[in-house]
Amino acid sequence: MKTIHIKKQNSSIFVGESYLNVKNHLPEKKCILICDENIYQHYSEFINQFDYIIMGCGEGNKNWQTIEKIIDQLLEKGADRNTFLLGMGGGLVSDVTGFVASIFMRGLEFGFISTSLLSQVDASVGGKNGVNFGKLKNMIGIFNPPKFVICDPVLLQTLPKREVRSGFGEVIKHAFIKDEQLYHFLKENKDALLNLDSELMEDLVFRAVSIKTEVVEGDPFEKGERKKLNFGHTIGHAIENNSDLTHGEAISVGMILAAELSVEMCNLNSADSEKISSLLTDFELPLNHNVSAETINQYLIKDKKKNRSTIDFILLKKIGEASIVTIPIDELKTKVIGLCAKPKTAQ
Repeated sequence: MKTIHIKKQNSSIFVGESYLNVKNHLPEKKCILICDENIYQHYSEFINQFDYIIMGCGEGNKNWQTIEKIIDQLLEKGADRNTFLLGMGGGLVSDVTGFVASIFMRGLEFGFISTSLLSQVDASVGGKNGVNFGKLKNMIGIFNPPKFVICDPVLLQTLPKREVRSGFGEVIKHAFIKDEQLYHFLKENKDALLNLDSELMEDLVFRAVSIKTEVVEGDPFEKGERKKLNFGHTIGHAIENNSDLTHGEAISVGMILAAELSVEMCNLNSADSEKISSLLTDFELPLNHNVSAETINQYLIKDKKKNRSTIDFILLKKIGEASIVTIPIDELKTKVIGLCAKPKTAQ
């Protein structure tokens, strides 16, 4: 097991720890576990040792109605300010659990057992919690870190292949914005990683989490450097919420479009742009989408990262080095029309 501490958030990530050892990390207080229906189906024997709440699966359940239902059940179960919430699941469960814990009785301690690759390398790390508002991604939310996150590679074995690929979308993002060596590691080990080689996956999760925690440590409330973690997300979220693509798949397309903008606006060389599309293709992630430029632009107007008439957009100077570029919304909307006009292919 490898442990990463985020000192400013008093939060720990245990990479390689067995989820069966979670009680070693729980405080001496009442604990209620929150999971979704799929997780309960796979791990009911483990979950049954806790008092638990089951929520629905899928992004459609990441809303205020789900929060109200969970709070109703917490009250029925006698939860109070001395209750600890334990989320077990992927990004959806971690977001919802963290958000409920942040607002119920003005705040409870909470932790996660992260069961998806996407959650282990991104969603459960860094203290962002929230729910969607209609089609607007994470529009209602709060910064509040968990006491701990357990990232057990064994849990990834039950994931559908598509969910594994989706998780790699976020891992690849970390390489593009911060770590060229991680890019080479992914390129050289793609087949073993797609087959979830346990030793390589533990190393991969540790490297990805280390990158994110370093960024979060320096900018916990996303005022500057942490914005770079949004590479591919501004347009990617618009695609995700208006298509049948998963989060990682939509972010893959968003990164392709952001790379094209990077060539134009940030002097990213064409060779690096080709490497970006090639690596995403290696991990069986899409380069194209079927969402209209008009639909994407309508989403951009309401994006939570917008500041009056501009938006901070993340571009690449080269693989491993990102830049925050403030772009007028109207200019970005014009560029989106051009970006959507032609299909993308891996070189």
